Amino acid sequence: MDTPFLTQIGSQMETTKITIIIDNHKEQAQLQYDAAKMVIIFTMKNGFRKRYESEDLYLCLAKIRLDFPYVKFLCKGAKLNVTPSRMCSQMSGGFVAYELKMGKSATFDDIVYIFDYEETDIVNTLKEQKDFYKKWLQSLKIE
Repeated sequence: MDTPFLTQIGSQMETTKITIIIDNHKEQAQLQYDAAKMVIIFTMKNGFRKRYESEDLYLCLAKIRLDFPYVKFLCKGAKLNVTPSRMCSQMSGGFVAYELKMGKSATFDDIVYIFDYEETDIVNTLKEQKDFYKKWLQSLKIE
């Protein structure tokens, strides 16, 4: 984690780039985001630009991914086992989330920035992440 998330929740647009894969070709896409207003403006190399709003940035990113099922988003927010808690969503606007491990409770050490680079266990839909979350919850039950 390079930037303290609390500096990211002021009401102003921040800009970052994420790596995406289209037709087996890596390129950079730009994200302008405001965690306080819960908005992302997604801009692709080809000039496509669209504004996304939701309850938090994590869900904005999920909407972008839904619009582009043929694009692989190489960031933590698209990783199978990454999901924000309610507190993460409320405190950071969804800018941070937990990287969950089966059978282990999430701790502060498991917090990741959703736009950080990641290339393993990338999924296309929020449903896949929610399904993992349900399995993770079951893995915590003591019998």
